[in-house]
Amino acid sequence: MKYLLKKILLRAFLLLLILVIPIVTFIFIEDNAQITWSINNIKEMNKYTIIAEFLPEKEEIIVTEKIKYINKTSKNTDKVFFYISDILNSKGSLCQEINDELAFKEGGVLHESGEIESIKIKNKKADFKIIDNDILMINLDKKLEKSDKIDIEIKYKATVSYLSNVTNEGTVRYMLKNWYPVVAKYNNGWQLKPTYCSSSLSKNINYFLVEIIVPEEFEVEASGRLIEKTKKKRKFYYKFQDQGTLSFNVNIISTKY
Repeated sequence: MKYLLKKILLRAFLLLLILVIPIVTFIFIEDNAQITWSINNIKEMNKYTIIAEFLPEKEEIIVTEKIKYINKTSKNTDKVFFYISDILNSKGSLCQEINDELAFKEGGVLHESGEIESIKIKNKKADFKIIDNDILMINLDKKLEKSDKIDIEIKYKATVSYLSNVTNEGTVRYMLKNWYPVVAKYNNGWQLKPTYCSSSLSKNINYFLVEIIVPEEFEVEASGRLIEKTKKKRKFYYKFQDQGTLSFNVNIISTKY
């Protein structure tokens, strides 16, 4: 009787293995395929790594933005154009093609609310110009070939006082929308329309990794997925990621009433 029971249990166990192993294998392969697909997708995107610290006493943000730009134009290029964020300027302009005859404006001041402090390529200071207070043009030291990548670092600061509003609960909310430079669209020429919301722009070109640093009496909401929140020396560090989007919006909210 005991031998028969052991035999039945053994067969049941083997049957269970036969049923479970294919399912586990399928799930593992599917998850692995999704991870591989996601990594490969990200490799084909312009990557934005942004660290921004909010200073409430000055109502400003200090930002370091690093862009890994992929030349997806139809030719080699010695310039890269960015739409300057709304937070750094308030002037609108019509969509236009860039050409060598356009007049450029020198200097780093974009608007009374913001200023570019430095731009570097491969840790070397880069030459840049601002066009009509709307477009940032960065000159490369040599032509970037098709499909090649380049790392660009932009450091800037911006006042956010005019972006604040008081909620019904009595807290202050700073709503940051289009608050960073983003690479302009290229379609048989650079399309210099200073907007993040144009339906003509591809939405599958950007990957964001964003860290927002705020004092402990503030919290952060963002359009991306929160992947980490830590506290150091009375400051909160929020880390978000997002992909396949044109804009990464952030709300900084006071927790004191």
